[in-house]
This record gives sequence, C-alpha cells and structure tokens, in this order.
Amino acid sequence: MFCIKTILALVVVFVAGILFLGPRLRRWANKRSKIWFNDFNKQYLKDCKELFRPTQEKIFKCFHQMPERPLKVVELGAGAGANFDFLPKYAELVCIDPNEYAKKDLLIKAEQYPDIKVTFEIGVAEDLSSLADESVDAVISTHVLCSVKDLNQSLKEVLRVLKKGGKFMFMEHIEDVNGSRIHFWQHFLKVPWHFALQGCNLTQTTNISIQKAGFSNVELDIFELDFKKVQLKLIGRQCAGVATK
Repeated sequence: MFCIKTILALVVVFVAGILFLGPRLRRWANKRSKIWFNDFNKQYLKDCKELFRPTQEKIFKCFHQMPERPLKVVELGAGAGANFDFLPKYAELVCIDPNEYAKKDLLIKAEQYPDIKVTFEIGVAEDLSSLADESVDAVISTHVLCSVKDLNQSLKEVLRVLKKGGKFMFMEHIEDVNGSRIHFWQHFLKVPWHFALQGCNLTQTTNISIQKAGFSNVELDIFELDFKKVQLKLIGRQCAGVATK
C-alpha cells in the first residue's frame, strides 16, 4: 500500500510540475527560438546579399516612378534592414515585425540612413490595425509571406492600407514545380522546417495568392536563385514583382 501511495504521489508531483513549468518552458523556448532565428536571418541575408541584389534593384526601381515627396512605406518583417539601400530619401518607414529581438539590429542599421525616418512596431501582417485605411504609399515584403499564418488575410491588410495606386513590392520563395526533386523534399521537410524557422512554409504558393488578391495590376516574375548551400536550395524557386492597388 505504501508503495502504491508513493507512486501515486510521485505521479501527482510530476503532473503538477508539468502543469506549472509547461507555460514557462514554452515561453523560454519561444524566446530562444526568436533570438536564434534573428541571428540566423542576419547571417542568411549577409551570405545572400549579392544574390538578392539584382532582384531588389528591379522591384524597388518603381520608387523612381512615384511622387517626388516624402513617401510613407511599410515593411513587413523588416528584420535587420536588408532593403534600406533601396528606399527613397526622406521616406517615413514603418517596420512591422513579430520578433522583438530584431528591433536592436534594425535601429542600428537605420542610423546609417539619417534621411529616412524609421519606426519599429511589434506586429503581424494579418493585423495592420495601427495603420489607417489608404494611408500608405508602398508596402514591402521580402521573404516574409512564407511565415504568415493567414496569407490571404495578410494581403487583404496590404490592400486596405495602400492608397489608390499604391505599390506592393515583394520577393518570396514559393513551392517548387510539382514532380521535381525539390518539390518532394519541400513536402517531406515541411513540418520540421516550419518549427525550426519560425513558421516558414516551404510550400507556400504566394505567387498565386497575390495574383488573386484583388490588385488592379500585378507584374510578377518566377525564377530560380542558385543558392550554394544545399539546404537553401529548398527555397530556390522565387517570385518577385510589384502589385498596384
């Protein structure tokens, strides 16, 4: 009887420990994941800077066709500020990112661009409620829409905040061609990749969603980036372009 009571007591203590520590462990794991992902993202952008640059130059040249006045620009998931080089002078840039650990690096990078007014908000693409309807000249998203929980809702929010004629500039990795070897591995590794990289979806069909979102015009290219690292070949197929409200 003593043994049974002891075992039951240990079980109760164990379950109570899980219930007590569970939320704390999840918060700790989430914090460490965000910090790790921020460091990974900085290195990823540094390694791929020259590979991305031609596409960035192409999609951001539309800034030259916009009114010559200070523009209000929103960047979704701005990370460490990889797109700052391409922003027009005197832009008012609102950076919206769910990772609070990106803020420090972003603001340090912003110091190199004194002509750009930069603010940072913790938030997600699905909820841009801090921004009024038709209040933004341009929205930027580069390698962010792969990680949103609701892609269609995110695009609805982009359309809502853009002024009429406003531009949505994007570069995103997408699902590979059906039947290809990369397509197989994207689906095979989809779940662990999602958990390891803050919700990144290897099989997101962002190109199709943008075309169906309701923009008045979409200019979109699909191409392959020749990543040297084997694991990055999973995101080699990309779409990039400019959509106009």
